[in-house]
Amino acid sequence: MMKIFLLLSLSFFCLFGSDAFITPTQLKASLNDKNLILIDVSEKELYITSHIEGAIYANVKEFMDKNSPYPTLASDIIIQDALRRLGINNDSKVVIYSHNSQKEIFNSSYLAFVLLYSGLDDISILDGGYMAWVFENNLLVSSLIPDIKYGSTVVMPKKHLIATTKDLLTSGAKILDARSYDDYYGVSRSDGVLEVGHIKGAKSSNTVTKFLKDNTLRNKSELDEIYVAGHELNSNDEIIVYDRDALSASMEFFILYKCMGFKNAKLYEASLIEWSNKENLPMTRFKWE
Repeated sequence: MMKIFLLLSLSFFCLFGSDAFITPTQLKASLNDKNLILIDVSEKELYITSHIEGAIYANVKEFMDKNSPYPTLASDIIIQDALRRLGINNDSKVVIYSHNSQKEIFNSSYLAFVLLYSGLDDISILDGGYMAWVFENNLLVSSLIPDIKYGSTVVMPKKHLIATTKDLLTSGAKILDARSYDDYYGVSRSDGVLEVGHIKGAKSSNTVTKFLKDNTLRNKSELDEIYVAGHELNSNDEIIVYDRDALSASMEFFILYKCMGFKNAKLYEASLIEWSNKENLPMTRFKWE
């Protein structure tokens, strides 16, 4: 009975957060919204060749600390300046999309994470990306670069969205590993990661399995089955997500936080690039937890 209640509860959260992923039809209906900022995070050459009409280009590396050996956020001042150069205000409705390679899809969720960290909330990812848009609206694409009016974003950092190594060791949070099953189990090694296997106590939650073959998100009931029935997560749980790095962990975080309504979800920014290369931090191999 309790599990049924939790499923119904999380279904409510996901409906509440259903704007986390919007369809091409929903985006088309919003194109005349004066607060809409549409952002393409694909390779710049792809953007220049063809993008959704009115979309502006963003390089997610502008939001990263250039001196860090792995993806970590730049300073709040640098993030604020970069957001303003994209024309973003605190009341902007931001829709992000990519041209659908896995790396570019993670660019979408990483920029979404940056915006959430910065205090913005009206943020969506285009479900199915550029290809879904072209399938429905093949004439509404362009190679013209739109003018950008400088924005006025004031970053109000939500530092609680970022987990540290200490948090993993002391908080008692539920931990999700967003990598492939092979990497989690320890039969393959993630690039740049010294040890094989996963952080002790982490459950496998491969991000790729949350999407269908056309790169659209699974329906709400299936996501509830994964997170509530499968991982036994409660709406108030503290949850820490990691992957090889913050970029690839960001989509799992975004689904949990923005779509599913787990407001105590955190992104372990340093992820396994840091954890596995430090001495005496517990890793587990050949075990499902």
